[in-house]
Amino acid sequence: MIFRFLVLFLAFSGLGIGAGFAGEKVWVGLYLAENAPPPKDAVLAPEKMHHRLHAVFGFKHYELVQSQEMELHNEWEQWFLPRKDFFIRVEPLRRQPSQPKCIDYEIYKDGFIVAKGKYEPSEGTPLFINGPDFHQGRLIFVLEAR
Repeated sequence: MIFRFLVLFLAFSGLGIGAGFAGEKVWVGLYLAENAPPPKDAVLAPEKMHHRLHAVFGFKHYELVQSQEMELHNEWEQWFLPRKDFFIRVEPLRRQPSQPKCIDYEIYKDGFIVAKGKYEPSEGTPLFINGPDFHQGRLIFVLEAR
């Protein structure tokens, strides 16, 4: 009887731990959107992401410049620095257990905030943030729950 109780307790505890950490990360990517063909060694957006980006921005190619995965269960700010003059600050906001996760973000260009907002990460709903023009294309930040 005690053995059965311990097995059930451990099984349900494991499920609780797994559910608590599921979706506790956000992926931040910086894409260079261009109509000109990308270099041969370029890392391109996956097909599903490409179709979504194309539907919103209309460019033919989306080259991944840099990406990073950030933990959300910590309540301190994190920085994604693809360039010295263009970067994003991400900070998970405090929440009650019944409330959805919410992220506060600010985008900086040349030391000044150029955009800020909040994002409630959920699987299948990435956030696209239109960045500045760059060469013949445009820089685009993508935040996505993982």
